[in-house]
Amino acid sequence: MRRKAKTRVRIAKLPADGAPVRVLAISVTGVMGGAERSFLEVLRALPRERIAPVACVPPDSPLDRLCAAAEIPVESVNLRRFRRSTNPFVLAGQVKALYQGSRAIVDICKEQKIDLIHANTDSAAFVAWEVSRITQLPFVWHCRDLVPMHGFARILSSAAAGVVAISRAVEAHLLNEGVAREKLHVIENGIDLTRIPEQSKCAEIRANLRAELRLDANRPTVLCVGSYAPWKRLEQFLDMLAQLRTQVPEVMGLLVGSEGVSNNHEYGEALMDHATAVGLDPTGLRFLGERDDVPALMAASDLLVSCSENEPFGRVLAEAGAAGLPVVSTRSGGKAEIVDDGTTGFLTAQGDVPELTAACARLLKDAALREKFGAAARERVEKLFDVHRTAGEVAQLFETITGRREASHV
Repeated sequence: MRRKAKTRVRIAKLPADGAPVRVLAISVTGVMGGAERSFLEVLRALPRERIAPVACVPPDSPLDRLCAAAEIPVESVNLRRFRRSTNPFVLAGQVKALYQGSRAIVDICKEQKIDLIHANTDSAAFVAWEVSRITQLPFVWHCRDLVPMHGFARILSSAAAGVVAISRAVEAHLLNEGVAREKLHVIENGIDLTRIPEQSKCAEIRANLRAELRLDANRPTVLCVGSYAPWKRLEQFLDMLAQLRTQVPEVMGLLVGSEGVSNNHEYGEALMDHATAVGLDPTGLRFLGERDDVPALMAASDLLVSCSENEPFGRVLAEAGAAGLPVVSTRSGGKAEIVDDGTTGFLTAQGDVPELTAACARLLKDAALREKFGAAARERVEKLFDVHRTAGEVAQLFETITGRREASHV
């Protein structure tokens, strides 16, 4: 529902002993991208005896419905994703949205007896900052981006009780943006391993999905997953695939992508034009659009390729590892923290399409190496990137900030 602003309130008390910390978790975006998937999975995995989350998300959105389905209490508020602009009308609209949304959330904090605010992404941090100013509640800024903030990072972090970086790459970015080291807590993203098919079922899933896609059982297949945003560099995947066909003529490329959060229709159309320009057609490339069965597609593929630039983390790489799928990726942002080069996959220089092509060809021609890398990747992800580890560290941070446990650097 859309809430109307009421009078200001000031709320600044700690939860009673033994009661879980009541956290209002804000996402300004309701479309499911990587940040929203991570938000949902962490909320679902939080230990309920310690943390009682309430999700604050846009109404009638996919995230709204998924939170409700996961039995996470939901407060629906019309919020806006903030964008840099020099247009005064755009800026005025964003300020108005910030004012209206924050006033509605102030009321929610009072009604839900909230102890702490969790801001998912930079845009949500601006909302949480204003709500915190009014209510005096502490807020945590969960940073999931590698974009310049032109001084706002320093301002937001000075007001925040803590800043979570989802990778060492994001930590380095925030330090460079002026965030004080003592405010930073590196809590790497985790993934919900229950979404990944069990190894005993992968052969059946692979056979069924390949039949659905009309792919020969043994045809070499490379998968690329990414939203239609220029920084994902999906055109480089197309360039690589065109070159790869000269070395592995029978290879099939599967591209899973959608406009998603980026809402970039032009880029999606440009990709299709680019595919034609480099000689790719449906016999060697399938544009699959948005899919909700990516883990199954991983089971049906032979390797995953990622070309994105300045990737804050790279959820899809962790999901591929959990599925036992080797990865060929550009060495960019947080991806090098997930892929162990030469052990779970190959890392290549950003933008070096020939190197990317050579790495893919090597894996496609060596089934034993793919199996070895896949097994190592599965072990690595299960050890380092389980969402329950992430949720436990987030819960500990929330408890520390609200005085439920002694302070320690997470």
